[in-house]
This record gives sequence, C-alpha cells and structure tokens, in this order.
Amino acid sequence: MPDRHRSRVLLAVLTLVALVLITLDYREGSAGPIATMQRGALLVFGPVQEAFATAVRPVGNFFSGLAELDNLRADNAELRRDVEALRERLPSVANLERENAQLRSLLDMREQLELTTTGARVIGQPPGTPEFTVLIDVGANQGVESGMAVVTAEGLVGKLTEVTPRYSRVELLTSPRARYAVRLASSGERGLLQGQGARPFRLEILDPEAVVEANESVITLTFQASTIPEGLLIGETMREQGADSVSRFKAVQPYVDFTELSFVQVVLDAPNPPEQLNPDNMVRDEKPPEPAPLTSEPTAP
Repeated sequence: MPDRHRSRVLLAVLTLVALVLITLDYREGSAGPIATMQRGALLVFGPVQEAFATAVRPVGNFFSGLAELDNLRADNAELRRDVEALRERLPSVANLERENAQLRSLLDMREQLELTTTGARVIGQPPGTPEFTVLIDVGANQGVESGMAVVTAEGLVGKLTEVTPRYSRVELLTSPRARYAVRLASSGERGLLQGQGARPFRLEILDPEAVVEANESVITLTFQASTIPEGLLIGETMREQGADSVSRFKAVQPYVDFTELSFVQVVLDAPNPPEQLNPDNMVRDEKPPEPAPLTSEPTAP
C-alpha cells in the first residue's frame, strides 16, 4: 500500500510540473528559456532520431513489400505470358512478310514478261524423287494443262507433267529427264540444257567452236512444238577450274533455289507452234507478175 501511495503522489507531482511547464511555455512564446531548452534538445536528439529512422526504414519497407509481393508475382506472370505470345507471333509475322515479298515478285515478273499466269502453292513433294518433282494445288479446274511452264520471280522452275482436276505435278529443271532448248542471252549461242539433280545444270553448246565465258545468262529458247515461252531466266554459266572456254559442255548455276519453293506461277499462254505447216493455210503471193522488159526493134535503112 505505501508503494501504491507513493506512485500516486509521484504521478500527481509530474502532472503538476507538466502543467506548469506548458503554461510557462505558452506565456513566454519562442523567446523564453523553455523554448531555448527545446531547441537545444532538438539539436542534440535530432541526429539520433534521424539515424534511428534510417535504420528502421528498411524494415518497414520490407514488411510493406511483402504485402505487394503477390501483386508483383501476378504482374510478372502476365508479362511472361505476353512475351511468350509475342515470341510465337514473330515467326508467323516473318513468314507472312516473306510470302508477301514472293507474291509481289511473282506479280512483277508476270507484268514484265506480259504473261498470263495462275498462282499456285507448292504443297509437297511426292515420295521417291523429292529433288526432281513437286506437287502444286492447281489443276485442270484452273485451266492448266500438261506441258505448261512453271516459273517463279527468279526464273523457270520446270513444267507440268501430270494434271488432275485439283492438283498437278511439276517436273523440276533438276530432273535428269528434263531437257530444254536454251540460248545465251549475250551471244545468242544455242544449246541443250539437262538437269543433274543437286548438281549444276549441264549445258551442251551446239556450236563446238563457240566461246562461252563465265557468268553468261542462260534463257529459254522456243522451238518447234515447244510449250515453254521464250526468254525465261534459267541460270548463268559457271567458271570451272581447269575447263576450257571453248569446251562444248558448260555447268550452269540455276537462279531458282529449288529447296525453298513455296509459291509458283503456271504460264497459261504458252506458245504452241505447229509441227508441220498446213498447205491449206499457206498465204499465196498475189502480186501480179512484172512485165517483161521492152526490146527495141531494128529500123529499116
């Protein structure tokens, strides 16, 4: 009981002292001794309080960060999903851009050569000879026929050998059975081109004395009963080590990349010259015969 009494007396004394100090501070304002003591205490204990706050602040930030951790995890997961979706779209966008560029090139080629064509997509290679033939998704329903030329923007791909109502087979220039009449664009020398699979084409020059340099463009040549248009690009002659420029046989590097065929054009207006001339269609020379020259007669003496 005495201890409890002393505690009450001490509490009353401290309360009274506090009231006295508050009253004096209020009456004296900022110029009194109590205000001066407060400013001194602030100078002494201010740095200590700031250091304590600095030390305790990371702990407070840590606990506040824990509250936001779930939100950050959810945002991170959503961002990861967005990144993966973009990564999946990038190849498709690049593929669309590549296909668009190919189609534009095909249209430009058709306009330059003034050909009537129909577009087709390469849908696969039949088993057995993957480097010699491909299948395309157009057929007789689109007006194509066997023997028609198939081209890309880079040049001649081959010709149709089998046609169904919806699909067709293309024999590529790389086929060993493929043979085409060609000529050199610069010199006009004529020759016969043959496929050799994955190797460069084999060009046989008809004139054994013709001089053929490297990097000469080889183009198609229309001949009797040909279904291939004139002037389609094929490739260029190669410089072979140890080969003579007068050699009758030359290697030709194709312009077309046959390993990356995706879109092609089938030429619908191919030439179709007759194998023989019909006598009934011969154009007669209807010009009248020229009169015989006049001769002078001798006069009598």
